[in-house]
Amino acid sequence: MIVRCGACRSQFEVPGAGRFSCPVCGSVNVVRAAGPPPPDAGGFHTPPPPPPPDPPSPKVTCPECEFRFIVGQIEVAKCPNCGADVPTGWKEPT
Repeated sequence: MIVRCGACRSQFEVPGAGRFSCPVCGSVNVVRAAGPPPPDAGGFHTPPPPPPPDPPSPKVTCPECEFRFIVGQIEVAKCPNCGADVPTGWKEPT
């Protein structure tokens, strides 16, 4: 594939996607893989749907003060409201 250097505008050949130094000026050029094909003459290109959202972070309720808060991957969390130990139900994979 023939590409044009972004710095000196000279053309040079590369085997495909990757990072290549220009043989004329030495600038590193990033060559990306080919994008989606152009739309048909009478149609429109529909972009792919967005990726699904991340699942919501789990919430726990403190058994002492009933404060609800978000926790990560931890077996026991400290309640930010009263400081009590709150089991989260998460178990570390073995």
